[in-house]
Amino acid sequence: MKDGIYIIEQEELDSIKSELQEIKALVMEGQKNSTSQDELVDAQTAAAMLHITPRCLYNWTKKRALPFTQIGRRRLYSKKALQALIDRNTLNSK
Repeated sequence: MKDGIYIIEQEELDSIKSELQEIKALVMEGQKNSTSQDELVDAQTAAAMLHITPRCLYNWTKKRALPFTQIGRRRLYSKKALQALIDRNTLNSK
């Protein structure tokens, strides 16, 4: 293909526009889902969510009992993973 001006039919242009709109909708939906599910919180917030002390959270992290993301010296915890931990350890009454 050479650089230049191309002439296409209106029907083909409409088809391309439609496909681009579908792709855009899928990308936007994926971004919305990933950000709401994978929000990261700091150690203080994570400890509060689990109702434990920051020291206990540090010990669990050190033992790799709790998944985390480390950026530099800062450790961040996935809200989804914390909620999963809570759900796994919740006992139902009889």
